[in-house]
Amino acid sequence: MIVLNNQRELVRVESWSDITERPGFSGDLDPGKHTLDSIIGRYAFAEKVPCGLSNCHTPHNRGYIVVTKDGQETNIGKDCGKTYFGVDFETLSNKFDRDMTEKENREKLWAFFFRMEEVAALVKALRDDAHGADWVFKQTEALQNIQKVPTKVVRRLAAMVKSRDPRLVRDREATEAEAAQLEASQGRRLPRPQYVTEQFGELAGLEAFYPENNLRKLLIDDVSEELKALAATDIDSLSYEKLAKWSRWLGSLDATLERAAAAIRAGRALLTQANLAPVAEAVELNTEERGAYLAHLKHLPTS
Repeated sequence: MIVLNNQRELVRVESWSDITERPGFSGDLDPGKHTLDSIIGRYAFAEKVPCGLSNCHTPHNRGYIVVTKDGQETNIGKDCGKTYFGVDFETLSNKFDRDMTEKENREKLWAFFFRMEEVAALVKALRDDAHGADWVFKQTEALQNIQKVPTKVVRRLAAMVKSRDPRLVRDREATEAEAAQLEASQGRRLPRPQYVTEQFGELAGLEAFYPENNLRKLLIDDVSEELKALAATDIDSLSYEKLAKWSRWLGSLDATLERAAAAIRAGRALLTQANLAPVAEAVELNTEERGAYLAHLKHLPTS
């Protein structure tokens, strides 16, 4: 791929012959007889091309198209440029790369600008579905609120999230055989009763609680609000730094949307009565607490 940097736009050409057949192009330029004026393009190929300097001709994959003060053009790699044209080449190549990055980022933003409505519609669909992002966010928030579910449940879920361990466990009194095993492993007599922790289930969709899967942040803060800001932006007047910031955001957009979709799927797996009811067995709830917790789950899908 070859990219030429015109004043108004980037011009991309695929064939090396499009460069070598340009008027004034020399594949055998003597750097001792010419002074570097500007860099007008860069290229990258899987196949190597020879350096255009008469005292080099080293094959390379990546390089620049340069123009001398007397109007001749040639191609050189970065190392050759530094060697034969010194600081001038380094200054010009750095400026050229910066200009190219700025124009490419501006092009990407303009290309995306015309599909913003499509992305906004996707976000709306993800949020508004009957069991979509807004529903998942509301229900997971409630399960972390001691005003809505028993404190013991909130704390157990928080501990599971912190350890990222979906196993449901409970303590029970050890059998005499289990107590004897504990004594043997510790080499001492243990008082009775002894207790052991056993796993009796696993909570599906625990990752819906993880901070990085917060659907309000993913879809509203990281996408919807940014779309509004970009829609109100004059892309043509953005600075290099602002363009770089928007380019990074654009580069992460698809991953953000996929993470949101995965978080919704996790939330749907989590938020069923069959999945969440066993949490009551993992904590010691009194009759009133147990009744309140199971009543809270009644408005969720059964499975």
